[in-house]
Amino acid sequence: MTVKSFDRVKTIGFRTVAASALTAAAVLGGTAAAQATAPAKATAPAKAATAAPATVKAPAAAVKYCKYKVTTQAGVNVRSGPGTNYSIVGTYAYGQTFWAKAASVNGWRYISSARYVTTQHTAQVTSTPCQYS
Repeated sequence: MTVKSFDRVKTIGFRTVAASALTAAAVLGGTAAAQATAPAKATAPAKAATAAPATVKAPAAAVKYCKYKVTTQAGVNVRSGPGTNYSIVGTYAYGQTFWAKAASVNGWRYISSARYVTTQHTAQVTSTPCQYS
């Protein structure tokens, strides 16, 4: 069995001895003892093997969060879901700022787990750049 190594290769007489033959044997599934005792064949310098391109999983899309402020004097209700049929779990006062997803769904902006606010009474704070998570 010929062991190919991508580390430094030294040529001594008619034999080619790889500096990391034992490591290469372990990686290729051979035993270190079998590789150490087997004489290496006299070969020309090996060309680097062309490996197939590795499949890389695409990263998850980043979610854009922006800073918003309440624009109505009465304030705005924070709800447990995206609609008025969901329970009120908090409120934001006039002028109060908060971070939420930039994308809205049916007029409701996602703040955090089970926290939504209507887009009708909020505006983006443009002086603060949006962030990605």
